[in-house]
Amino acid sequence: MTKPESKTEKNNTTTDPNISAAPPNEKNQNTTDMTMNPMAGMGMNPMMGMGMNPMMGMGMNPMMGGMPGMMGFGPANFQYCEDPMKELVQCTGAIIRQEIEFFEVISGCETQNRYQVFLQSPMGLKYAFQCNEKSGCCARCCCPNNCRSLEIIIKHLTSAMEDPDLANIYIKAQKPCAIGCFCCCRPYIDVVLHKDKKYLGKVSEPFTCCDRNAEVYDEFNQLRYRIVGDCCQTGLCCGSSAEKLTEIEFNILEGRKNVGLMKKMVASLGQYFSKADTYKIIYPKTATPQEKLLLIIAGLLIDYQNFEKNSTPEENAKKAGL
Repeated sequence: MTKPESKTEKNNTTTDPNISAAPPNEKNQNTTDMTMNPMAGMGMNPMMGMGMNPMMGMGMNPMMGGMPGMMGFGPANFQYCEDPMKELVQCTGAIIRQEIEFFEVISGCETQNRYQVFLQSPMGLKYAFQCNEKSGCCARCCCPNNCRSLEIIIKHLTSAMEDPDLANIYIKAQKPCAIGCFCCCRPYIDVVLHKDKKYLGKVSEPFTCCDRNAEVYDEFNQLRYRIVGDCCQTGLCCGSSAEKLTEIEFNILEGRKNVGLMKKMVASLGQYFSKADTYKIIYPKTATPQEKLLLIIAGLLIDYQNFEKNSTPEENAKKAGL
């Protein structure tokens, strides 16, 4: 197997797998195999995994946080979409991957969440957005995660070397503080396209006795989709360990018709000892790009409302059997 390229060697090579590297001179002939993309000579897309599922990550578990190429500021080995709206027109699904916060795992102190969003289309998997939570320290320490107010800044990254802190803001999603007392003061997130300040819609959590639901409304405040998580699933009724070790499905309904699916995937080893999760969305075939963006926000709201339970280092150690 070809050895992974080093940082020094990476800077001297192209990141486009479809462009062949320049022929080596006599001086560097012995290091060609280490500097060239191992898939370039085969004329294959590096995401295709040599005939496997494009999300298999070259032999790794497809959704378990083992995403390949997590180097530098972003996933270097993934393609990047130039125009998210155009990409959303043809994409059939999305993956939301929460980053593991090691300080949070060690200290038990709540930190600001970060997520990476990948779009799945017939052309492969492309890295689209970096989602960063903005919230006050007092809100994180004093309020339950499902109640606290926060803002989600969603940035569009165009290359692996782009610093997320300097990238252009694409969407702002605002979640006010909400107690969620029965039918009153239900949690919701307003979504605004940052460039032209266009209101895209909102995602809210309705009151239910047991199920874990969310509702997606368009810019005219018309209900477009209901996302329903049946409470009888093993991951929702058998404790925190079960929710990490089993898939949890949320059906996307348009009226009474099941048109899509959202899944909370089985956790990787690192995610098991943290609150980080991975979600997969299969979009409704008739969904517009704006509605697909709202469904991504719905995945974030479901995560905050149901799976962002406060944990301490002692609880993490107990989960590990220490």
